[in-house]
Amino acid sequence: MFDPVRKPEASGPPSGRTIPALAALARPALMEALQGCCAELSDLAGLSASEIVLRHGGGLVLVEQGVTGYDQVILTLAVERPGTAVIVISDQLPGHMVRALMKLEASDIVPTSAGVEEIIDVAEQLRETQSIQGSGATSKCWAFRGAVGGAGVSTLAIESAFGLARKVGPGKVCLVDLNLADGMTTSFLEAVPKLDLHALAAAPERLDQRLLAAWCWEHEDGVSLIAAPRNPDADLLATEAAILRLLDVACSAFEYVIVDMPRHMMPWTKSVLGAVDEAIVVSELTVPSLHAAADMCRETDALRADGAKSKLVLNRMFPKKRFRAEFAVDKAEQAIEREIHTTITSDWDAARTAVNLGKPIADVKPKSPLVADVAAFVEKLLPEDAIEASPQASKKRRAK
Repeated sequence: MFDPVRKPEASGPPSGRTIPALAALARPALMEALQGCCAELSDLAGLSASEIVLRHGGGLVLVEQGVTGYDQVILTLAVERPGTAVIVISDQLPGHMVRALMKLEASDIVPTSAGVEEIIDVAEQLRETQSIQGSGATSKCWAFRGAVGGAGVSTLAIESAFGLARKVGPGKVCLVDLNLADGMTTSFLEAVPKLDLHALAAAPERLDQRLLAAWCWEHEDGVSLIAAPRNPDADLLATEAAILRLLDVACSAFEYVIVDMPRHMMPWTKSVLGAVDEAIVVSELTVPSLHAAADMCRETDALRADGAKSKLVLNRMFPKKRFRAEFAVDKAEQAIEREIHTTITSDWDAARTAVNLGKPIADVKPKSPLVADVAAFVEKLLPEDAIEASPQASKKRRAK
């Protein structure tokens, strides 16, 4: 709760650290406290949102919830200058404000009880994030969603995460299981579900990279997993603000975030699909599945503000050498008037063995056609510069 009578200390921080330049829209008592820790402090009071964007867009901006015009500043920066680093002081930020912060390349939320030292810590982290992202290393978020039940979405999300880690290196990929009520990723990988959904729902604005690290389980292959214990009431706790904040912080901590989404519509589904870099619809090559996939792709495309189309992936395809009662992929594309981005070959025996051992399929049967198809799929989605910088690319150059 915002407390207008609380007064932070006016003296500078005991550590002697300072923020080089900060533009702030906050109550007078906090502005006074910030004077002692900022080499250059700009008071935004009395300026319009457009003036703030013009003068301070791209820099470091602090806004306090409750101060007149704070919301308009955040919304305008998110649209016009997303490269701005923004610190928000709030104990309960509305969902639409959290969505706006997701559009910024660097942002964080601190509670109203935060002192000057904590604000300096956050400012330093955001300046570092700004520096990294300014060099071109931005995070990528891919969301997987099934058009029909049983399409193998969780398996494909898992294999994509591990295939991606093999290309870009360990420690850079995070798999987030948003099937909160009945997710299977932890069972497939014999992982520990560490996400505290009650704590996240109670105060999503308190989530930062340190707390996120405590909620991550890391596989020996270098992929981190965020999943909650199975709970039939979990969907009731998953508010839009909580889920968006979780993904926002995950994207600030990892270069690649893979999201395993439920097929049924949740309060946050549209916001997530509209914000991710790639929306992937998973289906099978049957007439009902194709119709459902085409409908879901069209619905998803309508949410994509950048105009990027969703990717349709057909999973559990029969091997090419095997006789099958399926119609050709090109005929399927004509029937639904939609390009099929990728097909993934079925390997039931390898998949069954992998889940029984708690390992990705590539660790059990590295030459499986499913593993090869996933690797090709991941490479098609990766930016060219990421492929060139990958460990595998480096090995190939050294081999030459």
